[in-house]
Amino acid sequence: MAREWVLRGLSEDDLRPEPKAQPPKTPRGKIENYWYHYKWHTIAITATIVVLVILIGQLVTRDNPDYTIVLATQNYIIDTAKDKLETTLEAYGRDIDGDGKVEVRIDSIALTNDAQLGGANQQKLVVHIASADIMFFIFQKEAFENNIRPLEKDGFKFFDKLGVQAEGIEGDGRYWNWSGSDLRKADEFSAMPEDLYFGVRSVSGTSDKKKSKEMSQQSLELLRAFLTKTPLTSKTN
Repeated sequence: MAREWVLRGLSEDDLRPEPKAQPPKTPRGKIENYWYHYKWHTIAITATIVVLVILIGQLVTRDNPDYTIVLATQNYIIDTAKDKLETTLEAYGRDIDGDGKVEVRIDSIALTNDAQLGGANQQKLVVHIASADIMFFIFQKEAFENNIRPLEKDGFKFFDKLGVQAEGIEGDGRYWNWSGSDLRKADEFSAMPEDLYFGVRSVSGTSDKKKSKEMSQQSLELLRAFLTKTPLTSKTN
């Protein structure tokens, strides 16, 4: 009786189960069905692939510079100042890799008081010093005194002798201080530190002396060319 009351007003057609949806049979129907169910999944996967392709392409096609320089300061350096310094030094360098242009890349390391970023940059500087993967360094005076001066013990000197005479050379002829120079007076450097030491680290104490010596020679040539205003014009042999 209860069942009859519940089913009252329903026909046999109403009680039949819904037939299973038939999968689309035409190519267009299959595409529309796939897009309906997997639209956002497809968009997300496609976007990820595009990003990966771009990143991989940048890594594969990235052009290594002829010179890499570490710039260690107490505060962040704006890009316009870094770019100006790169182009200034490029005018005196060699096309070492033979790609038809001289490229200088500056790795700016800000040794700030920030617990995270400052600490990470401090470790980055330590890695560069320990691995000797870069030989040309530019230090703000405070950064040099805090990080390099303590290493100079038992006759060891971090910077090699420049071997040229020029106004502004200090530290027993081992680095050039840009304070008061025409370069320092450029508008792009108005917010830069007053004292910056330009120097090439000594090969002594490096693990791969052959590679370090080659980079040291190239870096010394560049810095000497800049200090004597004598651009290098041929590829290093």
